[in-house]
Amino acid sequence: MLANGVREELPGVLFFHRPMAYLERFDDRAEIHLSRREMLHALGIAAFTALALGLIFAAQVTLLAPAQPTANELAVGRPSPLTILAPHPITFISESQTTAARDQAARSVADIYDAPDANIARDQVRRAARIIDFLDTVRADPYASDKEKVDWVQAVPGVRVSRDVISRTLSLETPAYRQVISETLYVIDTAMREEIRENTLIAARQKIPSRISLVLSASQADLVNQWSLPFILPNTKLNIAKTEQARMQARESVDDMYRSLKEGEAVVRAGEVITVETLEALRELGYLQPQTDVREYIAGFLFAVLLVAIGATYLGRVAPSLLREPRVLAILAALLLLTALGTKIITPGRTLVPYLFPFATAAMLGAALLSTSIGTGLAIIVSLALAYITRSSLDLTLFVLVGSLVATIGLQHRERLTSFLVTGMYVAFANVAMVLIFGLLVRQEDLSNLVRIALAAFGGGAFTGLIALGSQFVLGKAAGITTALELIDLARPTHPLLQKILREAPGTYHHSLIISNLAEHAAQQIGADALLCRVGAYYHDVGKTLNPQFFVENQFDGINPHNTIDPRLSAKILHEHVTEGDKLARKYRVSNRVRDFILQHHGTTLPVYFFEKAQALASRYPPPAEANPSSVGGADLRNPNQPIDENEFRYPGPKPQTRESAIMMLADGVEATTRAERPSNAQEIRAIIDRIIEMRIREGQLDEAEITLRDLEQIRIAFLEVLQGLYHPRVKYPAPKIPAAMPSQVRPEETVAEL
Repeated sequence: MLANGVREELPGVLFFHRPMAYLERFDDRAEIHLSRREMLHALGIAAFTALALGLIFAAQVTLLAPAQPTANELAVGRPSPLTILAPHPITFISESQTTAARDQAARSVADIYDAPDANIARDQVRRAARIIDFLDTVRADPYASDKEKVDWVQAVPGVRVSRDVISRTLSLETPAYRQVISETLYVIDTAMREEIRENTLIAARQKIPSRISLVLSASQADLVNQWSLPFILPNTKLNIAKTEQARMQARESVDDMYRSLKEGEAVVRAGEVITVETLEALRELGYLQPQTDVREYIAGFLFAVLLVAIGATYLGRVAPSLLREPRVLAILAALLLLTALGTKIITPGRTLVPYLFPFATAAMLGAALLSTSIGTGLAIIVSLALAYITRSSLDLTLFVLVGSLVATIGLQHRERLTSFLVTGMYVAFANVAMVLIFGLLVRQEDLSNLVRIALAAFGGGAFTGLIALGSQFVLGKAAGITTALELIDLARPTHPLLQKILREAPGTYHHSLIISNLAEHAAQQIGADALLCRVGAYYHDVGKTLNPQFFVENQFDGINPHNTIDPRLSAKILHEHVTEGDKLARKYRVSNRVRDFILQHHGTTLPVYFFEKAQALASRYPPPAEANPSSVGGADLRNPNQPIDENEFRYPGPKPQTRESAIMMLADGVEATTRAERPSNAQEIRAIIDRIIEMRIREGQLDEAEITLRDLEQIRIAFLEVLQGLYHPRVKYPAPKIPAAMPSQVRPEETVAEL
């Protein structure tokens, strides 16, 4: 702080708060003002305490209570919504493993069949013999044609061979025919003596060629095979009763299977498909029938208290004035709660949607509405809350933290609407980078899934910029914070209040434009809010529209009304351009931060000219003895040696509270002095700048603004750069000679131009 002309170097931190009440002129009013400030301070503490307790309760009950998956979310065949670890060692009978082991034992028992039935074999041999007898009869008929013989044989029930086989058999020579028939009966008899099951029938028929005598030719062996195949049938049946009894005994011989889990062992990881064994373990751990555990709620409460304590401490370090702003604190709390609520809703049971959620919006809005420091704090707290809700989700926690930090530090020009969109793209690329990093770490082999997650992450980053751009104006209004969008609106030349200044006080309007350039350039040099300085400069003298002729920049006819009125009235008019200007700005709904410039740009400085004029008048014309003593300022004008109370003449203040309002005070003083003295070179301009700044330091006007000596030096340089362009030396060129044909009424001096 600046005191007695000395300021320690402090880091430049931007604070936003409402201006203090006017400094009262009289001692009794100062006491009233002090008690009012104490009352407001007490109310602010009470409001902050109530808000903190409400935030703790909402965070603990609504959001930060442990996220317990429901029975519907934990179902066989569905991916797990989160990683679940065994909270304690447990050993239990695994019904699924026991059932699987018993089923395996039962499957290992072979089917039990009855012994082969000889009657089935005899029936098949007799059927084959009857068909062969009919075949002999047909073959011996001398009157039937070959076609008729084939037709008669094929019409016999049980004959399931082709016409070609029948024809070839009937056309054999008698010795060969007898050999084929005899071998067929032999093969059927031999095959049916062995056990043939339904499931081995094909194998038994495939063995027929190996049973045929090698004496027969290949053609004859084929005929034996074709005639034998239809007569090979199963000759045994499955004994179901004995088989089931054997399998039951095998099941009963298997003991119960036990499964053990160690404390901290992963039962299932996020994204893994839940199996029967996994669901059984979750049931044993109580996840399918969750019980109310007081310890869980205590942990949630403690974590909520910890987050609120961290947030309050952080605010107390980087922006202590915010602790006295309940509306701002409520907006910050709402951003945190809404983000945490969205996290709690979208993270369980989903692997793609969390990457599409705009987690970084809270941090970007904090940076846009307040400062980068506030945005950084929101980024950290949001990440901590997400880590608690998701439990053991390191990849998603780092994903949110990196994206939020990029959103905070990437938003450099809040006054530009495109900055939000550009920053959203920064967040999108950072999100994709984090997805790829963790995809490489876990050796993600499903490239299509990785691409889907990356696209969702890119969309989430893009949505962040759009949502922040669309909501900052509403949230700024709700919190009483002036946003860049509102400042841009106030900077419109067509704004009604600017038009009023232009029409009623054009000199003041021009004066405000020059100061806006000075203040904006200085703010850019020290990292302050340049847009706020420019807009504040536009409106800082709006009160002059009430009595424009009493201010020198509007006295175009050279007449100064102050020369004919009492200096006290002059001082009152000067004061009113501050107090009444604030009322006029309030009427036109100008934001609080801009109105701060109106109230603070003169601080509590003393208009020396009118003060000294009042002293001179008081000493020159003392009032008559019978006159009542003046009560104005506590001065008794009957005693010319008693000085006039300077508090009567000082501006009501308050002193500048921010770097921006301090810049405005210095720019206003430098511009007015420069305009009055009309310097001709850079040295004279620098002398004016140094004189004004040193004067404000000695007066203590900068004591309440967070501004450093380094800032003041940069402000000097910035003012000098701008003013040199306004007050650079001009060359006066000689008047040109008058041509002979020039009309006589034109005088040469009228053609002289001063550049």
